[in-house]
Amino acid sequence: MTILVTGATGFLGSALTRELIKQQQTVRVLVRDQQKARTLFGDAVTLVAGDITDAQRVREAVEGVETIYHMVGHLYHPSVPGELFYRTHVEGTRILLEACKGQKQLQRFVHCSTTGVHGITGKKPAAEDAPYGPTNPYEVTKLESEILAMRAHQEQGLPVSVVRPGMVYGPGDLHLLGFFTTIKNGKFPVLIAGGKALIHPVYISDMTAAFLLCAQRSEAIGRSYNIAGAHPVSFRELAEAIAHALGQDLKKGSIPLWLANTASDLFAVLPGFQGERAPLTRSRVKFLTMSRIYSIERARQELGYKPAVGLEEGMSLTALWYQKHGYL
Repeated sequence: MTILVTGATGFLGSALTRELIKQQQTVRVLVRDQQKARTLFGDAVTLVAGDITDAQRVREAVEGVETIYHMVGHLYHPSVPGELFYRTHVEGTRILLEACKGQKQLQRFVHCSTTGVHGITGKKPAAEDAPYGPTNPYEVTKLESEILAMRAHQEQGLPVSVVRPGMVYGPGDLHLLGFFTTIKNGKFPVLIAGGKALIHPVYISDMTAAFLLCAQRSEAIGRSYNIAGAHPVSFRELAEAIAHALGQDLKKGSIPLWLANTASDLFAVLPGFQGERAPLTRSRVKFLTMSRIYSIERARQELGYKPAVGLEEGMSLTALWYQKHGYL
């Protein structure tokens, strides 16, 4: 069996590709950066050099494969133009789906979306059929791309499964590094309004296992799955786990919401603090005070998904990786 992974050099894609290699699968990857791919995977994969929007290269990558993991994506950042998200997520997916036509040997198309399609959930976990509420161009275009994939299943019979990762963390990811360095250095407080808002992290090995299950289970065809850890945690619990992983006690206290908003507005007009260079922005305040949590019952029941790595263990493993690679 030949497996194609798009976005193989990203955080999720590289973890999945390494696991496929470990299982001695025949892996083909569509990548823009061949040198990075060779550094990550050596000669254990077949490289197809090209962008997801290059129709000719995409057709070459798809030819003859039995399973596709579509992992390509640009993570959200306010500085990234919306057009780039659209071109990569929507047009790239459209081109890939078009290339799959006539590939009768194709057994599974696992499409990586995001739980962000549900937006802010509040204290009630969002199941797969919860209303959509994307809040930024990344989430909007990810939603558009998963709708395209599901439409291809409904209209063409393409064996699609949609996976919506929650907040994935672990070795190889740098998105939590700011939390780690802030807590380690005892600088600007990371908790707002008591740190009571909930978030739903999932460790990278559990996330990888969910992708593999979607490709293996017949029940997954035509279905979408929210994938997160065993249970949500508050931002305070997240910060405490990070502090413990660093061998520290979390400093007490938090910033009142009104003060956080006032500070973010002040930073927005101060020279040298515009955009994401500010210690606080309105978008960060919203992220730290609005709950985003998900039900994983469908994945448990239909896929046999069982998140195995708890928060304390996951943060310890992440801290060790940061330290080993000189980030902390």
